[in-house]
Amino acid sequence: MNLKHILILFFILNILGTAAQNFDYTLSDDSLVNYHASLKKIYHATRTELRPKIDGQLDDVCWKQVGNWQGGFIQQQPNQAGKPSQQTSLKILYDDTYLYIGLVCYDNEPEKIRDVLGRRDEWNGDIAGIALDSYFDKQTAFEFNITAAGQKVDLMHLGDYGWDYNWDAVWDGKASVGDSAWYGEMRIPFSQLRYADKEEHVWGMHVWRWIDRLKEEDQWKLIPVDAPAMVYIFGELHGIKNITARRNFELLPYAKMKYIPEPGKLFKADSNSPPAAGFGLDGKIGISSDFTLDYTINPDFGQVEADPSVLNLTSYEVFYEEKRPFFLEGNSILDFGAGSDLLFYSRRIGTAPGYLPSVDEGENLSMPDQTSILNALKFTGKNRSGLSLGIINSMTSREHAVISSESRERKETVEPFTNYFVGRVKQDFNEGNTVLGGMVTSTIRNIKEDHLKYLPGSSLVGGIDFNHNWLNRKYFIDFNGFFSRVEGDEEAISDLQLNSRHYFQRTDAPHLHFDETLTTLQGWGGNLRGGKRSGKFRLIGTLDWRSPGLELNDLGYLRQADYIDQELSMLYWINKPKGILNSYYLQLEQKQHWSYGGEKLGAELSGRIRLEFKNLWKLDLIGNRIFYEMDTRQLRGGPSLRIDGSTLGRFFVQTNSSKKLFLGGGSHFMWNDDKISWWGQHVFHVEWLISNRLKLSSRTTYTDQTDNNQFVMRATTEDDRKYVVGRIDRHTISSTLRAEFFVTPELSFQYYGNPYATVGRYYQFRKVAASKSTDITRRFTPLPIETVNGDPWLLDENRNLLLDLSESSPDFNFQEFRSNFVARWEYKTGSTIYFVWTNTRSRFQSYYEPSIINSLKGLNKVKADNAFMIKVSFWFSI
Repeated sequence: MNLKHILILFFILNILGTAAQNFDYTLSDDSLVNYHASLKKIYHATRTELRPKIDGQLDDVCWKQVGNWQGGFIQQQPNQAGKPSQQTSLKILYDDTYLYIGLVCYDNEPEKIRDVLGRRDEWNGDIAGIALDSYFDKQTAFEFNITAAGQKVDLMHLGDYGWDYNWDAVWDGKASVGDSAWYGEMRIPFSQLRYADKEEHVWGMHVWRWIDRLKEEDQWKLIPVDAPAMVYIFGELHGIKNITARRNFELLPYAKMKYIPEPGKLFKADSNSPPAAGFGLDGKIGISSDFTLDYTINPDFGQVEADPSVLNLTSYEVFYEEKRPFFLEGNSILDFGAGSDLLFYSRRIGTAPGYLPSVDEGENLSMPDQTSILNALKFTGKNRSGLSLGIINSMTSREHAVISSESRERKETVEPFTNYFVGRVKQDFNEGNTVLGGMVTSTIRNIKEDHLKYLPGSSLVGGIDFNHNWLNRKYFIDFNGFFSRVEGDEEAISDLQLNSRHYFQRTDAPHLHFDETLTTLQGWGGNLRGGKRSGKFRLIGTLDWRSPGLELNDLGYLRQADYIDQELSMLYWINKPKGILNSYYLQLEQKQHWSYGGEKLGAELSGRIRLEFKNLWKLDLIGNRIFYEMDTRQLRGGPSLRIDGSTLGRFFVQTNSSKKLFLGGGSHFMWNDDKISWWGQHVFHVEWLISNRLKLSSRTTYTDQTDNNQFVMRATTEDDRKYVVGRIDRHTISSTLRAEFFVTPELSFQYYGNPYATVGRYYQFRKVAASKSTDITRRFTPLPIETVNGDPWLLDENRNLLLDLSESSPDFNFQEFRSNFVARWEYKTGSTIYFVWTNTRSRFQSYYEPSIINSLKGLNKVKADNAFMIKVSFWFSI
């Protein structure tokens, strides 16, 4: 397809989208739903000279005498387009600086109003809020919500049903509960919104209310449950005139003190880590009413929750969510994903150094925990023409490890100075029904030491994406394509070819060729997705591919290259109450997998049923059939290994989440066709609301597994290269424990703990003989274990020594406990004081502990690493 054909196709799609864009909603089979969704509702805001006091009382003169209260809400769920069980009224006022929102949530059973305190951005109890499409692009919106307890929840709408909860604006909101209603009062600075500079504004607006005990949502303008997107159906806010498009300038300086005692002791300082003070600055500059520049100098990311524990026995990198505020806030515009992969994975910036120096006997090694971020700039925004821009540039410092002995101390570089750049652009067409965009990322390392030449010197990644919707967004098509080019020393490019994402050394893949002389590695990938996404019946197809040379991991996340995946998903969803059910859906999915060279790697079929009952319980039933699998990663660069087909089943049930005691639990089982491998996982979740201020919760998972194909080692002998697998019995238990106490919405104490233990025993070691054979007796050759000089040794079929099981046993007993306690006080809007205590215990042993409970108890014998931190920040705006 040449450029001419692409332009013709784009023109046809644009005409289709324009012709279909109207004010008539016709996607529901219920005429009443279509009627309410098609109504063009408008609210006119009123200018006020009387500023209300934000206390949640709504007793100020302006609420009584200025503007008009408006009701007319309609129920969205569970009885869509029905009359609400409770009435709601809203009023919107404004002045030159602020938008004021008043909400009266009437209730004829006020004693049942759920005013439950929780963490910011967490849905708890009864809630009401407003979303504003201030760009009026019918795709994005800023949402501000207040719970009946006065906790704030803010987020950004990203089009369709995507939300960014990491966006935290600086605004005020309070609530109070009366004898016939609860009241919400909000003051939103115009500086926290993005809008065009003009005399009179028209914004999209959505106002809603959630009644928790009934699981009922009421809306000012109905957005149907089965609508393919939200923002394009919003009502409108008129009447805002002559507000200044101010260039906001925000500063958030901070100071901190960090103390790390000796391992196993709480109050005795570690001589290698004396108490340390630090200072830094975060800030925002409003370049215009549309675009903002975020910057940070000596950023601090100390007050974040610990990552969950995991012992990874696969060849794939574990993906961890980003938790650092600077990279989270407003990061939605920089999102460019395809399947499980990302072009920008912000945790690459400031990660722990990858090089580990060797030390001699009697020497001690001190490594930095993370690479220091010298500075970072982020430019984001969207203008009235629908052009979105996002840019990040960050520099990380050269890091050194300290190697010391009694007589001397020396430093060795473990991470080079690095510059990271990310650029993202998107342009809306056709009232937001069509979006065309692109992205570029760059990583440049200043490598001066020979021992760091295993790292690529530079990488460049670029991509384009296209989205088009038609027939009121009932149908859609998404495409993104991307390429990568990595340059470096021969050692660096060789390492990339051999690592687990690529495995160019596979002997059974003629489309792969390892070349140790290369100094560049190139590749590309893409994702094509489209179909029908509204109504009772939905159908979506996906094609996903990665070439063998694609490499994103300098600044992105790539799980695996060298594949082509196809998926077809069918959904039948009934959202009308009937009998004992409020709603239910049935889903079928079919998948096929190939390598980029055309090898057939697998096929599977799965189904899911979800039932939501009128007593507000939920039940999930899931079944999955994997017909076959050729695993190209299991032998760590060896030939692909046939894994026999398997059958999976899962159920999960949960009680009414609006009760003080909320329970959920279920089991997941897998049976392999080889009659040996199996997997069982049991999950139990409990949440106990002791009071509206105190909540305890836990989620415990126990996994029992037997795997007949677990990789053990690769060995090279005089006659050939051998790949050895074994049968593993593995047991894992993990709990996530939380205790949360809220004095006020601004003052909270939170504890998070994650005890984790896993044990594994290997036996029945076998050499992989015919890796693709359907006959398991031909696929593997058993290997003997014999005593040599008093120690057990694993031998090959020719009685060559392979592995000393007394010194290098693959058995394991791993325990870890990660926790933190955080006291947080927002003493002034946007300004906080944190106290953080982190506690970590970790131990790995090369032996098998038969009892997982005894393994978990063994945590008591492991010395704890503790750290304490106090941080004070002060927000102000100029």
